[in-house]
Amino acid sequence: MPRIIKYALCILLLPIHCVSFAIPRNRNIWVFGCWHGQKLADNSKYIFLYTQKNHPEIRAIWLTHNTNVLKEVRKKGYEAYKAFSLKGFLYSMKAGCVVICTCLEDVNGFAVGKAKIIQLCHGTPLKKLGYDSEFNLFLMPNKRKGRIRTIIAALANKVYPLSMFRYDVLTAASEEAKKKLGSAFRESKNRLQITGYPRNDALFDTDWLDHHRCDYIDNVKKQVRPEYVITYLPTYRQFGKKRVDLFAKYGFEVSEAQQMLESLNAVFIVKAHYKQQKLRPSVRNEPSRRIYTLSDHELPDIYPLLKETDILITDYSSVYFDYLLLNRPIIFTPFDIEEYTREEGLYYDYNEVTPGPKAKDWSEVFKLIPEIIQNDRWKQERETVCNRFNKFRHNKSSERVFQLIQEVLS
Repeated sequence: MPRIIKYALCILLLPIHCVSFAIPRNRNIWVFGCWHGQKLADNSKYIFLYTQKNHPEIRAIWLTHNTNVLKEVRKKGYEAYKAFSLKGFLYSMKAGCVVICTCLEDVNGFAVGKAKIIQLCHGTPLKKLGYDSEFNLFLMPNKRKGRIRTIIAALANKVYPLSMFRYDVLTAASEEAKKKLGSAFRESKNRLQITGYPRNDALFDTDWLDHHRCDYIDNVKKQVRPEYVITYLPTYRQFGKKRVDLFAKYGFEVSEAQQMLESLNAVFIVKAHYKQQKLRPSVRNEPSRRIYTLSDHELPDIYPLLKETDILITDYSSVYFDYLLLNRPIIFTPFDIEEYTREEGLYYDYNEVTPGPKAKDWSEVFKLIPEIIQNDRWKQERETVCNRFNKFRHNKSSERVFQLIQEVLS
């Protein structure tokens, strides 16, 4: 949502926002949303599905700003509304709790009033977030804003309807993640609860997620029948004026890649960050049976794909913390580590928390892939890092979050 429209809505809807605090709440009505209302994915999706499948006494409602998402949820047989529709406002005002994973723009933040806000977050942080980051949102005071703007931001945060600090509870995957989230959001320890992430239930065989497969990979496997699925999930870079082409700049040669993939009977899946959809290797307009690029529209939820992935390739995306639960090979591609660390900032020494080989360019990646298949010597190190960043290693995170919400409501 453009900032000027957001400010205008704040002024126009402020009376509704105030009224929403006076309306009685129904503890059995829960509204869910994620990623600024543009997806059906992430932690919100999985606790929503868990609630639908296992707790019919709860009226679980998905809110979205996206018409395609609305149709998708309804096609699955679930209740969903546009966040700013009449029913979107109505159920936001009646809901006992609101479940989000980024901010209140996931739902209808103007009407949630005194509902309990459950912030599931969207990952264990590797790069600095919130107050700890120099690249934070308008309402987060930081040193780049200057003293006056910082004071204004701090005051606005107290009354702004879409404030990202109006949480009753936040969830984390481990004590380590809890510390960093507490620092990033300036939250007290009692508001941060270690539950594990609901989306990680999709990495295991989970009864209530029956038939929850990655259709895209299933279709690829029917065509190619690969022995290995290799997935590349780079993170988004918000620094600099131009977006970096991570393929062209660091020597991705399609012929070299395809030769390696053919020799291993493998496929290479590229799924860019949703803010960087134009990232893709050039295949000279020729169809490739080994290299596939997915947009966020084609695959908004990566967790069914992760379950089918044999080797993960990533740079600074915190998704690898979740993938560690599978203890499968990871190749790290910190091509621009110095610039990224300088501009974004990391909570940890990169080499300390990344259990896998590091590549400086794509030529090294192509050499490392067959090596790690033949001799995966990083298993124990992955176990060690996984134990540090994931307290739970099974498919019960959604169940724990559900119980936590019930406790908060009572």
